[in-house]
Amino acid sequence: MRVPHMHQRMAELAEYAETTHLNQVIDGDMAVGIVTSGVSYQYVREVFADAAILKLGLTYPLPAKMLRQFAGRVKKLFVIEELDPFLEENIKVLGIQIEGKQHVPRWGELNKAAVHQSSHKAGIATLIDSIEEAKPVEDLPGRPPLLCPGCPHAGAFFVLSTIGQRSKILDAKGRSEGESKLIITGDIGCYTLATYPPLRAMDTTACMGASIGQAIGIEKAGTSSNVVAVIGDSTFMHSGMTGLVDAVYNNAKITVVILDNGTTAMTGHQDHPGSGISAQGEATNKVVLEKIVSAAGVANLATVDAFDIKAVRSAIRTALDSGQLSVVIVRGKCAVINKLRKNQRQVDLQLCNNCDVCITIGCPAIKKQDGKLTIDISTCMGDECGICQQICPKKAISPISREKVK
Repeated sequence: MRVPHMHQRMAELAEYAETTHLNQVIDGDMAVGIVTSGVSYQYVREVFADAAILKLGLTYPLPAKMLRQFAGRVKKLFVIEELDPFLEENIKVLGIQIEGKQHVPRWGELNKAAVHQSSHKAGIATLIDSIEEAKPVEDLPGRPPLLCPGCPHAGAFFVLSTIGQRSKILDAKGRSEGESKLIITGDIGCYTLATYPPLRAMDTTACMGASIGQAIGIEKAGTSSNVVAVIGDSTFMHSGMTGLVDAVYNNAKITVVILDNGTTAMTGHQDHPGSGISAQGEATNKVVLEKIVSAAGVANLATVDAFDIKAVRSAIRTALDSGQLSVVIVRGKCAVINKLRKNQRQVDLQLCNNCDVCITIGCPAIKKQDGKLTIDISTCMGDECGICQQICPKKAISPISREKVK
C-alpha cells in the first residue's frame, strides 16, 4: 500500500509550499490583495501597477499559512485565474473569504482588457489609485495563426486544399459557395492550424486520434465526397493505431494521411516511439510507421517526401482514386528542429504576375507589401523546403545568391 507514503509526501509538499520561492508576495496597496498564478499574473501586473499580489508558482498544495497571513493584511481578497475557479474554491475550503469567478470570465483566455473590465465589475478598481486602463493599440498588422516557415505539413495541406478546390469554394469571408470534393477530418497537433485561411484544409478537430474514427463514420454515412483523415506521427502512435485497425476491420474506403515530422512538435518536441529516443533521452527500439500500417492490413501504402509537391500530389491522388483504404505517409523534418538554412528563395518581380499561388501555402516568410511579393530570407528555409518555387506557375521564385544573403 502506497497510500500512507502519498499522504506523507503531500504533507511535506504543503510545508515546502510555505517557504518556496515559487510562491511570493509582491507588496503594494493593501486596500485589495490579488491572488493569481501563471500568465494571469502578467495581466494583473499590467492592470494593477501598485496592488498587493500573492503570486503562486506552486498551486497544489496551496500555502495555507501564507494565504491566511496575506488575507489578514488586506481589506479585500480577490483571485484572478483563467477558466474554472480552482484557486478560488480551494482557498474557500481553507475558510478564507475571497471573490473571483462571479466577476472574471470562466471561459476563453484572459487578457489585459478582460482583467480591467472584471476589476471594475467587482468594484476593486475604485480601491486602488494606480490602475491602468486597457486600451487597444491601433494600426497593428494582422497576425493570423499560421504554420511555421518551412513546415513539412504545408505542402500536404496545400495539395489537399487544391484537390478539394477549397480556395474556389469559399469566398473572401470564408462562406461556403459549393460542395468540396474532399471532407478532411483533422486531429490534434500544430497541423490543426491548417483549418485557417489560406489553407482551409481541415473540417473537424475533436481529440487525439479522433480523425480516423470520424472519417470512418462519415464514409459509412454515405457521403458522396472522398474522405481524408489527417493525423501526426506522434498522435498516431498515441491513439491513431486503433482507428486504423478499425478502418481495416470495417473496410472503410478512406485515405489516411500521416504527417511524420519525427517529433511531438506542438507540445515541445518530445520524442515518441517513432523517433527511436526514449523519455530518458537514450537510443531505443524505433517503431516504424510503415511496418505498423502494413501489419494492420493496409495494402495501399505510400511514403513520400513532404517537400516534393509532385510526389505528395501523386500519392494522394492515387490513394483517392483507388477507392480503397489507403495510407500516405508524408515525411519531413520539423522546421523548428531543422537548423539548416541555405539558398533562401527570392521573387523575380519581372516574372511575377501576382497570381498569389505562393500565398496559398500560408508560409509566414512570403509577404505581400504595396502589391509586391517578397520572401523574408531571415525565416525562409531555402533548400530545406522550396515548396513556393515548385508551385510558382511563372517560375518567378528561385534561390538567392550567397552574396545577397550575406
